[in-house]
Amino acid sequence: MVQLRLGKINNEERKFIPTKKEFFDKYIDNLEFIEEYILTQTYLNGIKYREYNDNGILKYTQNHKLNKITNIKEISKKEFDEVLKYNNFKCIEKIRKYYIDGDFEIDVDYFVKPIKMIMVEVSSKKALDSYVPPKGFLEVTHIKAFENSAIYEGSIKSNNTIVEGTDGVGKTETIKKLLNYGILCQDRSIEAVSNNMLFDIEMDIRAKRIEDYIISHQDNIIILINNDKEELEKRIRKRPILSEYDLEAFRYNLLYLDTYNYMKKKEMLHNKIFMIDCTHLTVEEQVIKVKEMIERNNNGKDKENV
Repeated sequence: MVQLRLGKINNEERKFIPTKKEFFDKYIDNLEFIEEYILTQTYLNGIKYREYNDNGILKYTQNHKLNKITNIKEISKKEFDEVLKYNNFKCIEKIRKYYIDGDFEIDVDYFVKPIKMIMVEVSSKKALDSYVPPKGFLEVTHIKAFENSAIYEGSIKSNNTIVEGTDGVGKTETIKKLLNYGILCQDRSIEAVSNNMLFDIEMDIRAKRIEDYIISHQDNIIILINNDKEELEKRIRKRPILSEYDLEAFRYNLLYLDTYNYMKKKEMLHNKIFMIDCTHLTVEEQVIKVKEMIERNNNGKDKENV
């Protein structure tokens, strides 16, 4: 049964969005699982009202945040229901899984309403800056769009885009900057694209596997292309450790481009795979192009490659 923390509670924490599914899954699998429950929360006059549902056992709190301290008191079901009804049942609903990672407490929130997403919150009695997030965790602690009260008001605008492309094309930096606009993107899809973007896989087989994925999933895929070999290799050389894929970055860039063009010719894109040419663009220009593409997709407007 979930144990409520009542009274004046230190609310300092760090928040992260996991953008690389494979690293997130591996990280979670290695943590000590403690408990899981459903949270429903709504807001009134800056105060958060929560329902905790632990296998049908319900508890309720009122949370009043004051800088680094939150004053939490238990309330009745009637009080919670009155606020929820007053708000026309507008709420955040999420499944919370609570883990321990050494000296750190890890809350993994799987949002169901108002938008599906995963956010990781880290707290500890130790200095939080000593927490080292796993690969693919992008910090959103100080981004207003990722405050729960902002999410409640609809600050997250998009969550259904996979950004693909060769190493060094700027995927991670682009995804990081898009968070400031409330846009969530997945960094690669190992299952859909990366495992098939290999030179020893025939083009027709690769294209069919990618097509099968996009037909059965809601995601859109944006492929970033950079046709300046010198620029791409210059970025790669700045990395402290180079993989075999890094050394072949430009060849993979051409493989992405050829695959896209093949699928376009064969009418296999289904208006869900798009390409953006980032050659000679600054990071800021690249981010704006990707943002505009995502916004067009979400608004149902004509989708073109840029």
